[in-house]
Amino acid sequence: MVFPVLPRSQVAERDRWEESSGRSDELAWQARWFSGELGRQFTSTDGRSVEIVQFGHWNRGAGPDFTEAAVRIDGTLMTGDIEMDLEATGWESHGHSTNPSFGGVVLHVHLHRPADGTWFTRTADHRQVTQVELDPSLADGRPPWWGRLPEARLGRCAAPLRDFSTERLNTLLSSAAQYRLQRKAERWGALARSHSTSQALFCGCAEALGYRHNKLPMFSLAQRLPVDTVLSRHPAPIIEALCFGIAGYLEAEHFDRSKAETRGYLKDLWDHWWKFRIVHELTEGRRPPWNPGAGRPANHPQRRLAALALLAGQWRGFMNPLMTQTSLGKGWWREFQRQCAGLEHPFWSYHYTLRSTPTRKSMALLGSDRILDLLGNVLFPHLIQEGATTWESYTDLPGTTESGSLRRALLRLFGPDLAANKIRSTTGKYYQQQGLLQVFQDFCLRDHSECEECPFPEQLRQWS
Repeated sequence: MVFPVLPRSQVAERDRWEESSGRSDELAWQARWFSGELGRQFTSTDGRSVEIVQFGHWNRGAGPDFTEAAVRIDGTLMTGDIEMDLEATGWESHGHSTNPSFGGVVLHVHLHRPADGTWFTRTADHRQVTQVELDPSLADGRPPWWGRLPEARLGRCAAPLRDFSTERLNTLLSSAAQYRLQRKAERWGALARSHSTSQALFCGCAEALGYRHNKLPMFSLAQRLPVDTVLSRHPAPIIEALCFGIAGYLEAEHFDRSKAETRGYLKDLWDHWWKFRIVHELTEGRRPPWNPGAGRPANHPQRRLAALALLAGQWRGFMNPLMTQTSLGKGWWREFQRQCAGLEHPFWSYHYTLRSTPTRKSMALLGSDRILDLLGNVLFPHLIQEGATTWESYTDLPGTTESGSLRRALLRLFGPDLAANKIRSTTGKYYQQQGLLQVFQDFCLRDHSECEECPFPEQLRQWS
């Protein structure tokens, strides 16, 4: 069964179409591919059979063009991402071969091969990516849906969910959110038992600040900085130098390429770092694999690192009150939110990166969404597990702004109408959004049959 594509009007995409014929051609091919117009059965450039079991989701951000896809290659099911380029050499020329964001690509689709027949499609870890070459003669101008690029396909669960009352839907999301919260609590608890509670929370905060594209680099860096034996013994300036030094941002190349103002800042860090360098410096192959170009400028890993350093420098003031009290008031999280929102830095409050020009106005180091993720993904799971706060307090957390994952989940499970109306009354809180993401993760992202074999629709019908 093929489910309808959900159209989504995007003026920005239309503008990009007009301004670049090359880009517009690629968008047209992506639209045809995602709609299924070009088919599902192909032969790879090395003669293997390729079946598109699930087209996945059309990515609107940085990274591969289609995410969470399922492809059967010579009978073996593979899940991951799909990238499409007009030229076979686009993989190399666009920098995909060295970009960690493309490490999960399982299929590279292109139209034109180079005249000499030589090109390479390998990931950053040197894995060969299967390639499919499309027939350029299929081109016939813009597709009729070019101004309404789809993002997600409607799932079979949309039918039973349509009949759910707001109360029943909220019960479903609450159950999923409680399960998700428990899983997070178990994870941080295991880390605390292996190291310490402070270390577990520090690693959790680092991962939350890494958000989607730099979670692992931030987490691994935090593991290199034990709270109890390193961070607790040094003042804030040394902690900041340790963070940037271990991250690899105090190498000579960063100093040489920076402006005069930045050089002064880097020199201050270096004056501390050189004293600890022999003990803490990582070889190039062991440094965190930063992904600097995968998000908005304000989310650059260097700014996130600065925010983590500020948190670490004030760790006792931020965390000790939370870890020492047996019972926190219902609104304790608002004070933590206020403290985080007030974090300032003489350099990073006015810079996106080490090489950027200063901004005229001060920028928040931690936006409201990241603070909510620190609370909802790290602190609440731990504190509820310890009995210091309650599920009722957790349900007071406001929701974040709509992320790509949340938007895809809404469209997949409810369709555009419910996603715009009834569902808004049940996703305004953080716990409701977390519940929705858990359902999406447990069913939509684990299903690789384009909904055909997913058990969730039948479970919903039985439940109702």
